Amino acid sequence: MNNHENNVVIIGGGPAGSALGCYLSKAGIKNTIYEAANHPRDHVGESMVMSSVRVFDEIGFLPVMEREGFVRKYGASWHPPIAKGEAAIAFNEFPQESIRQDYTYHVDRKKFDLLLLKHAESLGTKVYQGIGATKVLFDENNYARGIQIKVAGQELEVPARMVVDASGRNTLLGKQLKVKKTDPIFDQFAVHAWFENVDKSQVDSSEYIHIYFLPVQRGWAWQIPITHEVTSMGIVAEKEVFKGAKLGPGEYFDKYVASNPDLAHAMRDARRVNEFKMEGDYSYKMDTFAGNGFVLIGDAARFVDPIFSSGVSVALYSAKYSSERIVEAFKSDDFSEANLKPYEVKLRSGIDIWYEFIRLYYKLLPLFTHFISSKEHRVEVLRLLQGEVFDRREVPVLDAMRKFIKIVETTPNHVFAGQLSDIPID
Repeated sequence: MNNHENNVVIIGGGPAGSALGCYLSKAGIKNTIYEAANHPRDHVGESMVMSSVRVFDEIGFLPVMEREGFVRKYGASWHPPIAKGEAAIAFNEFPQESIRQDYTYHVDRKKFDLLLLKHAESLGTKVYQGIGATKVLFDENNYARGIQIKVAGQELEVPARMVVDASGRNTLLGKQLKVKKTDPIFDQFAVHAWFENVDKSQVDSSEYIHIYFLPVQRGWAWQIPITHEVTSMGIVAEKEVFKGAKLGPGEYFDKYVASNPDLAHAMRDARRVNEFKMEGDYSYKMDTFAGNGFVLIGDAARFVDPIFSSGVSVALYSAKYSSERIVEAFKSDDFSEANLKPYEVKLRSGIDIWYEFIRLYYKLLPLFTHFISSKEHRVEVLRLLQGEVFDRREVPVLDAMRKFIKIVETTPNHVFAGQLSDIPID
């Protein structure tokens, strides 16, 4: 290997790429991040799950999170679609091993992403902002050997022993290898903005994440405190619902705010402080997360519906698990797909559990609160919500949800008949 060659090139400086840079630098492996944007940059996805705290601790980032004063997130709350009420769950009901606090965080992603990227740099990762990769280069043996970047109108090659695609929803390598598959079930669409004066006085759990069920197919709204004064609010439904409404983003947003009593109350004096944004193309997956000389991490590997704020957690754990295999690859000098594949197997098992949970959740929607309130299943639901599960056998609540759905569907005149959504679960 040439001395000037980067050991690992990471495409993208979002949470996945930055966390991987931290892990690799701590392991003594040289790595360079090429980030197409210049931070700070806009990004939706402002709420963390508890399992993220473990990664922050491992990479030495937890003191930064505390120093910066991000809003602490102690739990989650759900509100019914046509009546006032709340079903809440606190993270301290299920303490996690090796996590020494009972809260995670809500964040301004502009600030959070930049801090994490700078933290990677402080540990030894080289960072180039405003320089994006245009493609991954492969040798005659079909091993990734570097990337092509564009600088001042010129295409340049950057050699590497290994390439990591952390390009997020741009999915550079997934598109290049034609392994990206759009999800056949989820086609969600979000309209969101930040607001001041959101009324949180109706609940004790004011700084939880709040989910409001909407009286429309697969519809829900989020409420996430970005600071103690500013709150992110978003309306989510099927893309066809947005198209069929034939309304502008603001009118559409207002229509569905008014459709939920608790949400309408919370927003009655709210004042918008930035422009409405729209997000689509929610769910997709790659046929492979690992190959000869490369891995895909974070949103570049898989993106599932964000209703449980799982995106950053998946990104962080994909960095953690991929770093373990990359370190092993350098020790054994074996960068083959076979040697890197255990990372994919581990991450995919966790994401598949998230995906199944989300499908069952969308099938149940308001009926999901039955499982939050259940003494038998409450802790299992909490484990899922905290992102703590990578083994399907550890969450029998998923089978309980399936059984509950089957009973509702097959019992004549069941009290919940007609309340299940049309989403397929098999």
